[in-house]
Amino acid sequence: MLPFSHWQRFIQGLSVFALGLVVMVIGAWWVLPLYYAGLAILLGGFGWAMSGYLGLLWQRLTKNINPNKYR
Repeated sequence: MLPFSHWQRFIQGLSVFALGLVVMVIGAWWVLPLYYAGLAILLGGFGWAMSGYLGLLWQRLTKNINPNKYR
């Protein structure tokens, strides 16, 4: 997998996380079930973003171990 796709996955997950936060805040003020839906979206976005981040981290660590692989 290319590092760019990990970066895209991280940004997409971060966007889903932010959307979940907005839905959670709206749900906390007006509709309580929206709060729980927002919490689920927030946790899903967190997992999605962390999978992209771990891919970036893994690529960075293995690039230092074997520098000729990515040249």
